[in-house]
Amino acid sequence: MPELADTGRRIKELRVSAGMTQHDLAGSEMSSSYISLVERGKRIPSGRALKILAQRLGVGVDEISRTAEHVETTSRVRRLDLVGRLVAARRQWEGGDAEGALREFRALAEIDPAGRQDDVFTEAQLAIAEILGTLGRADEGAEVLLRMLDALTPAPYAEARLRALIALADLLESAGRVQDGLRYALTGFLECADRRPGTGFHSLLVLDVLTRCAYWSGCPEWAPDTDHCRPSADGVLPGPRAAIDLHRALDLRDRGEMERAAALLGECARRVTPTAGFPLWEKINGHYALLLLHRGETAAARSIVERGLVVASVTQEPEFPLWLTAADAVCAEAAGDPGRVFALGEELAALPETGRSHEKAAALLEIAAACERLGDRERAAGHFRYSAELFRRAQAYRHAERARERLTDLIEKRD
Repeated sequence: MPELADTGRRIKELRVSAGMTQHDLAGSEMSSSYISLVERGKRIPSGRALKILAQRLGVGVDEISRTAEHVETTSRVRRLDLVGRLVAARRQWEGGDAEGALREFRALAEIDPAGRQDDVFTEAQLAIAEILGTLGRADEGAEVLLRMLDALTPAPYAEARLRALIALADLLESAGRVQDGLRYALTGFLECADRRPGTGFHSLLVLDVLTRCAYWSGCPEWAPDTDHCRPSADGVLPGPRAAIDLHRALDLRDRGEMERAAALLGECARRVTPTAGFPLWEKINGHYALLLLHRGETAAARSIVERGLVVASVTQEPEFPLWLTAADAVCAEAAGDPGRVFALGEELAALPETGRSHEKAAALLEIAAACERLGDRERAAGHFRYSAELFRRAQAYRHAERARERLTDLIEKRD
């Protein structure tokens, strides 16, 4: 069926071409206000009214209908073209050409609004910000998302705005700006609090990024620690749920509730496979192995670490296995191999700071503690000091304070 706006637009074009006013076209059967509504797409003329209008305009009914249908068809073809370009750009990105994909997404985002679909614009902007984040240009990516948010009006559930808030919080946390990320994660969570049907997955995503940012900001109580407002696992990807449980488990561990933390992490490790994303899988298994080591379950921990490092090697994952390496170092401590502990600590400390400096700081803290237990206080002090500095840069101030306390205790023992 022709769109109302297209039908009304064609009638107006024919009327103006014929030199007629709305009053002339209305005649005795209609009113000029009715013609105005039709031309603005607010009313659809009945079959009889369409025939009268066509007669007065000196054209056939089919000419009005065919023209409107042609406009609708052209719009549909245009949309398919834009969506096709989006898909091609994403494939280009996944194929390793980030800069080329970035140029294409920017071209899509800069199309004149009259010839653009809003959802295409949204997808292009989100992709631009994500690519910039992976290229180490988080500030530029954040600017893209902030401009999006400025143009979007808050609503009880506005999908484009919520996605922009989630993306912005995630980008900032990944770049090591956890408190900035927390601010936008909280905004998204509050705007999503009055959930409507069909918003479950986005509720899960916003809860994921809120839990991460809250934990690293040192205020995990700001994120719900129950399943309230949390959608069922049915039909959703395991990644976000597992990330939520991981950071809840880390908070339990920090509070000394080791049994609950181990149970939650063990369930995560059983539920999540590398197909959910190697970085998340590696993080869960590394943390689980470390927790088992702290409980004295060395054999089980070593089995997890060995299997994880094999997976990383076979799949040739580009990301450094941060947490498996930290767990490997503590396994080496348990095996009486201090040389390996020290070597892995140096390797981890030398990693380039390309984001998530809070993660690097926390992993280095585990190795610092191992060095202290092995009696190398000088090396331990260096790792504690560097860890505190990394936490500070990432806005993880409470974690930084704990690292400084560990350093102070070590210095006092040495003195």
